[in-house]
Amino acid sequence: MFLYLIRHAESQNNARPAYSRVEDPPLTAVGRLQSQFLAQWIQTLEFGMLVTSPVLRALQTTRAIHDRTGNHVHVWDDVFEEGGIYRGFGPNAKQGGPGMTRSKIIEHAASSQMLCTPDPSITESGWWGRTRECPEEAARRAVTVSQRLALSVRNQEQGVVVVTHADFKRKLLVNLLPDSLAPNQVNRLSNTG
Repeated sequence: MFLYLIRHAESQNNARPAYSRVEDPPLTAVGRLQSQFLAQWIQTLEFGMLVTSPVLRALQTTRAIHDRTGNHVHVWDDVFEEGGIYRGFGPNAKQGGPGMTRSKIIEHAASSQMLCTPDPSITESGWWGRTRECPEEAARRAVTVSQRLALSVRNQEQGVVVVTHADFKRKLLVNLLPDSLAPNQVNRLSNTG
């Protein structure tokens, strides 16, 4: 059984200076190309479950995979980037945004509503709707998601692909491989890597 943790393709925030970040950016032209190449490559893998973050850049990356493979998309409300959906930049940016609605998430993630299963907590009022998540909350969430992923992998005959975010992927790797990795050992995580 395999677990593939993939960082989303390049978003507009990845290509801009930090002070001009937006709360839920789409992919850039480079990111759209990256997601197409990723989708083409991923066809060489055998996997039975496709999981994604409810954040736009991850959904757009996942959609390219879904369009190539036809895999059902599972949108988990807990594999998002550290901090969640928030406005502004820097440590004092705390105001949260609502996040996309359930119907918008489905529209971005899959070719049909029947091929997408968002977590029940993702509603038409948006999936976020709270203040910025602190690093300690993200660390606790990584423990919970690691357990959820371990259970999902055990229940699949084939591998599991997860489209997530760099900071959170780093936390997941440290939790999933505690005897092999220390936090400072997981460095740069490239888009679609």
